[in-house]
Amino acid sequence: MKLMLIGGGDNGYGTTTYETKEIDEEIVKMTNKNNPTFLFIGLASSFSDSYYDIMKKIYQNLGCKTTYLKKKNIINNPDIVKNKINEADIIYMSGGDTKKLVDIIKEYNIDKLIVDALNRGCVISGISAGAIAIANSGLSDYQILNNISNKYAFISGLNLININICPHANKKERIKDLKELLKDNDNDILCLDNGTALKIDNNNIEIIYSIKTNQVKLLSNTKETIIDNSNIKKIINL
Repeated sequence: MKLMLIGGGDNGYGTTTYETKEIDEEIVKMTNKNNPTFLFIGLASSFSDSYYDIMKKIYQNLGCKTTYLKKKNIINNPDIVKNKINEADIIYMSGGDTKKLVDIIKEYNIDKLIVDALNRGCVISGISAGAIAIANSGLSDYQILNNISNKYAFISGLNLININICPHANKKERIKDLKELLKDNDNDILCLDNGTALKIDNNNIEIIYSIKTNQVKLLSNTKETIIDNSNIKKIINL
């Protein structure tokens, strides 16, 4: 099992800083290939074409062949979808609207293809919404994006690994809503700041930092614990 759940971070688009360099490098290393195939799934994003353009540059600079799964492929060409996923060494799910991402993946049975890819050793990675999709559940802004509410809410992912996460955990409003929700919830939530990621490479479990000052914490309704590479294995049950 090879997974990378990324808490967030800018990718250098426009005038933003490139904040996930070390994480992206680690994803490529996890394939153990010189020229792995990188498949971008941008279904969560409203700007998937431009999102892919910047990720294409990043991963081509890291030695990857890159390809892109578009929604029109999913609707019109299931064979193309299957082939792209079967040929991928890295599947990268973008940030954006978690509900849209998970709903499309399930509606078109892409989840089964992703599980097959995971079982054959493909690296499944996701940032923000994409990280929630990998997890059992996560704290998402899908209600805010869809004008349902002004609050963050939990949403179910694909449960590739049985953990619950909160991406962008360095954002005060998100943590404020999380703490309120945890008053009636006894789950432990792995809180990933921007520039941090949970890496699972078979039996190797570690935190990857691309923003050295940011943190990973385990939050519950009774306690808050800083998680680092000295204690991460104690909270992950593979």
